Amino acid sequence: MEDVNDEIVDLLKEVLGKPKKYYESRGQISFNCPECDDGRNKGNLEININLGVYKCWSCGDMNDMHGPLGKLLDRYGNKKQKKLYQVLRPEETKKNEVKKVVVKLPEGYTKFSESNPRFIPHREAYNYLIKRGITDELIEKYSIGYCATGDHAYRIIVPSYNKDGVLNFYVARSWLPNTKAKYRNPEAPKDQIIFGEDKIDWSKDIYICEGVFDSFFLPNPLVLLGKHLSDLAFSTIYEKAQGNLIICLDGDAWKDAQKVYNILNGGRLSGKVKILKLPTDKDVAELKGNIDDYYFDMKYWFFEKNFWKIKNFDYLCGIN
Repeated sequence: MEDVNDEIVDLLKEVLGKPKKYYESRGQISFNCPECDDGRNKGNLEININLGVYKCWSCGDMNDMHGPLGKLLDRYGNKKQKKLYQVLRPEETKKNEVKKVVVKLPEGYTKFSESNPRFIPHREAYNYLIKRGITDELIEKYSIGYCATGDHAYRIIVPSYNKDGVLNFYVARSWLPNTKAKYRNPEAPKDQIIFGEDKIDWSKDIYICEGVFDSFFLPNPLVLLGKHLSDLAFSTIYEKAQGNLIICLDGDAWKDAQKVYNILNGGRLSGKVKILKLPTDKDVAELKGNIDDYYFDMKYWFFEKNFWKIKNFDYLCGIN
């Protein structure tokens, strides 16, 4: 155990530089944080080697600088360093492995471009999309189809492909108005894929949204399939994104949008992250992509959040 810890310490020195403190008996070591260090050498990044965890006490939540040690090395280590850690800590690697699921399009899936327009399910599904503002061009671009039979009957199917063009997920949305389960998606971990990755242009501004129907109204979308940013989405964005990042979650997810903003707005992405504050009862799809009026300047966020504290302080100080 001690020999392994010594090797991990040497590895961490290679990745993070000279440590500020090292308590060998506790397996605890601290470094200057590679995300938020301002040159004052505070050593706020603490690592517990015995437990295999880390956290920066300055920017941990804001920059997602906390979690299993392997995550830190994945973020800052080179290929050789990552591999060495996997050899030194195979139990952590095994614990964090995710079972790969082969995704197949549901039985009965038919692309609109290959379907008979006179077929009643075709007409019903097509009319549903048109009413939601989805054009023929979008239907073709995203290979949208539908199922008329099987477990996914009466559902719109929107496939997702990874950067290599391999199917990694799909969204199956019912077009019937009174269906209890609106969505019936595959049994695959959403946090292990980037939805529609094959269509993302990392050199341009990227619009981060909740759902696939929101994405149809955005120029270069990244779909979260929910309100939270997965580790994979964060690491991929951090590595590849070159333009601005515009967060446009649903209006009722303002707090979640702020969390995504705080995670992304650091390091090399600092200053590139924008955020929209949509009306509480609206999302991008309902607004048909007309979102330019909803950009929110986060420099006013602190004042908005602490308005009454500031006002009470002014009152106590006799400031009118």
